[in-house]
Amino acid sequence: MTPAACLPRLPAVSPSRPTALAAFLRSIEPRARVLALAQAGPALEVEALLAELRQAFGERAPRLPLAEWPLRYWGLLLAREALMDPPAGRLDHPLYLLSPTRRLALLLRLVVGLEPAGAARVMGLSAEAFSTLLADAEEKLAVAGVGPAVLLRWQEEFQAAVREAAAPAPSAGPVPPPARPPGARRLPGLSGGWRGWRPGPLQVGLGLVALLLLAVLVATFVWPPGPMAPASPAASPEAAPAALAPAAPAAPRRQLDAELPLDPDFALLAEPAASPWREDLGFLAWWVAQQGRLPPPPPSAAPPPADWSGLPAEARRLLAPLQAAWPALEPEARAGLLANVERWQGAEAGQRTAWVAAYAEWLALPAQERSQRRAAYARWRSLDAVERDALTAAAARFAALPEAERQALRERFTALDEAARSDWALGPRLGAQLPALRPLFAFLPAGEQAALLEALDALDEAQRQRLGARVAAMGVAERAALRGRVLAAEPEARAALLAEAAGP
Repeated sequence: MTPAACLPRLPAVSPSRPTALAAFLRSIEPRARVLALAQAGPALEVEALLAELRQAFGERAPRLPLAEWPLRYWGLLLAREALMDPPAGRLDHPLYLLSPTRRLALLLRLVVGLEPAGAARVMGLSAEAFSTLLADAEEKLAVAGVGPAVLLRWQEEFQAAVREAAAPAPSAGPVPPPARPPGARRLPGLSGGWRGWRPGPLQVGLGLVALLLLAVLVATFVWPPGPMAPASPAASPEAAPAALAPAAPAAPRRQLDAELPLDPDFALLAEPAASPWREDLGFLAWWVAQQGRLPPPPPSAAPPPADWSGLPAEARRLLAPLQAAWPALEPEARAGLLANVERWQGAEAGQRTAWVAAYAEWLALPAQERSQRRAAYARWRSLDAVERDALTAAAARFAALPEAERQALRERFTALDEAARSDWALGPRLGAQLPALRPLFAFLPAGEQAALLEALDALDEAQRQRLGARVAAMGVAERAALRGRVLAAEPEARAALLAEAAGP
């Protein structure tokens, strides 16, 4: 039976939602197609897989709230065994150096753009486990010469592939001959051509010439830094990772001084050794809160320009590898990269040398340790500037206290229960107000707790205080209903629903 004969019809759904379901599938299937082909390789029977998924999701969709559709769809796709099978044939691309699970974690970010909590949920992992998996994938790619700039380029090319897959077919006129073999796809950075396609007898000559020209063209500007060892014709699929590793004699020395300003970890590495986030942040937040309320947080800074030409010339030079991806980056990512560049430009030569040395040591650390440090630094950066300044000053005051006083304060904090100590790790503002909001978190999985916490953090102190009083007056069913509405909404709408529940 041919794949076309296996395509099921769209299942019947509730009369109130067939249009919404059809529109949803039209919008999400191009992204699913790109993810599936990147995950399993171009030999995957992707149309049959999508048809099977269309059938399974169509049976479930009428019973789900609309806001749940995306995560449920991705969960069903990831459950397909074909995505975890080794790709057919030999694929000489650094993406396939990763295990299927690590590759999938990376593709959920590059192709789908899921937030970490959502990606962890569809993979059935805790947020911490997903972060560790993603960090490990990035470490393995870095060893193969694929750094942050190349990952951004891959992301841009994946998004271009999604747009191409979503483009409507011409409605009239003769059908031109296909520009590429049916079923063949090119991955970002792949210079080996369409490895999953087997040409027919009439296409061998032209196909070989076209593939050769395409390989030469793509290799000039798409292949990531660091030459890959040539694949041996006699190598078995099991030997592919070793064959794809950088050849030790020919591998050039990585230009760490050029990579560092582009690496999101630069801000972490440039923090002073005595920065409070490296210590017990929860203890310091608790001690700051004992000394009275903090002033209001400062207003948010204006986002950096998305127009590349609006950047200073020196910033454009340092950020040149990201020029094509710059307009598509999130404002926070652009702001972080510009801050990196400004810090790098303002540093003396000796300081830059010290940062590069620290960067080399950082890259040599195990992935799990780096992931833990990133998580601690992310918590620190999530605090507002007033909180960070207060904690920095508190750390200096605490260090100047006599040993007996320091020990007494530590013992008071240790006497708190574990949940309270965890709350204080979120900072002096949120940590002081979270106990009143804890009933909203009852029996929630870790991924949904993180999503709810992010929404609460977006409220101001007065709103959280009113919401805490409101939650205390709610019954169990009312709290569950509020929580369900908030988590079913889009992430950007959740804080507004909580603010509405808090009242004026």
